[in-house]
Amino acid sequence: MTSYSTPPTDEQIVRAFTSYANDRAAAGVMIAKAVTEVSFGDGRVRVVLDPAKSGAQYWALIETAAFENLAELFGIPAAFDDDKGIWLRTRVVSVDVRDVDGRPLGICTTGELNDRAIGRR
Repeated sequence: MTSYSTPPTDEQIVRAFTSYANDRAAAGVMIAKAVTEVSFGDGRVRVVLDPAKSGAQYWALIETAAFENLAELFGIPAAFDDDKGIWLRTRVVSVDVRDVDGRPLGICTTGELNDRAIGRR
């Protein structure tokens, strides 16, 4: 069980975001199946996607994604005001999604994610 009384470690942050992506992939979300790497540093979670991993062509995967800004999808673990979201936001400042070649696919601060999640935006 996770203790939310101390800030999360880098490993716990990566595990939380990786677990979320894996859960979405297991549920059949194609864009989540393309996640190849989740990392954390300097307050930023970075999610890297390689469409080939999902079995889809790049243009098809990106153009059919339900989110224009993919950070809105992959930032969900830190978005809500539940214990886990509040805990993650003690260290996570933003979520940045890029493709395997480094092209940006979305970025959001955790404040923006939280505003959307609780209806302030």
